[in-house]
Amino acid sequence: MDIKTVDWIAGFFTLVSLELVTRRKWQGWAVGLAGQVAWFAYIFNSAAWGLLSVTALMTIRYYRSMIAWRSEPGVAADIPN
Repeated sequence: MDIKTVDWIAGFFTLVSLELVTRRKWQGWAVGLAGQVAWFAYIFNSAAWGLLSVTALMTIRYYRSMIAWRSEPGVAADIPN
């Protein structure tokens, strides 16, 4: 896959994640976490090492936020079995 395509995919995941979080959906954090895979692929394929630390920190942030939001009362009804 072309590196420009990976760049666009990573950006798309980020935008969708932000939109879902803005709508107070815990799934936004899950989409953001999944999008980090694209960011890591972009970093390693383009040698954009300056993005590595922020991407690692964002991965942790997405994971922690997803767990926190899923444990809030009322959100559990939104989670499929």
